[in-house]
Amino acid sequence: MKKLIPFLFPIFLFLNLSLRSETIQLKSGEKWEGSILAQDKDSVTIKLADGNRKVLSKSVIQKISFGKKSESTSLKKEPQVSEDQKKIQEEKLLAEKQKQEDEIRKAKEEQQKKREEQLSYAKRHYLEAALGAGSGESQAELRPFFQTIQYAGLIFGSGGQAELQSNPYKSKNHNGTARLFYAWDRFTLEIRGTEAKGNFDVSGLQTLSYGSGNNSSNSITTNTLLGNSETKFQKVSSRIGFTPYPHPVFDFQIVGGVERIWTKTTQKVDSVGEITATGMNPNRTSFRETSHPLKGYSIGIGYEWKFLERFTLQGQILHLDMQSPSSLRSNEFRMDGSPFRYSQNGLDYQWKSTGTEVNVKFSTKIKGDFSLFIEASNMTLNNKLKSGYITENEGEGNSDPSQILLKSYGPQILIPIFYDSKTILSYVQVGANYRFNF
Repeated sequence: MKKLIPFLFPIFLFLNLSLRSETIQLKSGEKWEGSILAQDKDSVTIKLADGNRKVLSKSVIQKISFGKKSESTSLKKEPQVSEDQKKIQEEKLLAEKQKQEDEIRKAKEEQQKKREEQLSYAKRHYLEAALGAGSGESQAELRPFFQTIQYAGLIFGSGGQAELQSNPYKSKNHNGTARLFYAWDRFTLEIRGTEAKGNFDVSGLQTLSYGSGNNSSNSITTNTLLGNSETKFQKVSSRIGFTPYPHPVFDFQIVGGVERIWTKTTQKVDSVGEITATGMNPNRTSFRETSHPLKGYSIGIGYEWKFLERFTLQGQILHLDMQSPSSLRSNEFRMDGSPFRYSQNGLDYQWKSTGTEVNVKFSTKIKGDFSLFIEASNMTLNNKLKSGYITENEGEGNSDPSQILLKSYGPQILIPIFYDSKTILSYVQVGANYRFNF
């Protein structure tokens, strides 16, 4: 048994070393605490807690244990290792923070550089001239309003006339637009003028009433209306635009300006019918002229989108707020006298007009600064009656006193119930642009 112990001792010691034994007890009762660094068949080398090394002969070793003392030894060394690790971690965190700051700074510099490039490419200083021509529709006269006035006079008066023209209120027209557009970085100035002309054949019916208010003595007849009419629509706009965020590809603007519109309609109308049973000749010829000038302001947004290097899509969406007087003058030549009788009447009114205007323009470069475009536009104004009166002058200087209240107050109260006027201009044009770069 004594011979077997020295043989098993190295195996036991090796197993203990593999488990990192930390306490060696000698046969003399002395104990050494530390970490075993190495061993051979005769000795064990241990590193003590104070850092010194000690070599012990295996013949004096009683046992090697892994008790609480080894844990305390490990704890004694942890603070020094933890501080080193902490220092390493702090350095690592500092390096990561610095890296993040560098990345953020680099991203900001790249973003600023990109924005400077955008501003550089978005800079502009040019004058563009454009001419376009096309066709469309317009409603620029107060014909339906005038018809309503006549019906009111026929209902409340002892005699009078009323007519209904069967041709549409909207008429076809041919139009043209001239435009100057000046751009300087964020600011733009646009001056645009449009003129539309059209004509239509007048057709319809005219009802005439002769009498003193007693139905038994009234004579009523219906004539046929034949004639022609010419319309003219002129519009001038001066608008200023501002770009809050310049961009070389998409330009968004706040737009505002001054608007002026002039409309005029002239009619030559023949009213033809049979002589009444009482011997009245209903035939007559009328020359009428209606004018309707509006003035006000516009405010809205504008945009310009450039794509595929040669194409551009532009447009404006505007709110219009305008007011206007309107005037109708009718000079009528009657055939019921010898040689004829002449009478004149008219309307003078004030209107409040609000509505929208939408323009869309598609352009493509042909060569250099020369480009072609197609443009569509639609403007619709709703005219609300504010005030006005009817004027009348029968050739003999006579006027029916019973119609005074109707002429002064009736249109303001009754007419808006029946009719609200509209001013409309829509068209599609094709044309050319040329840009002068500075």
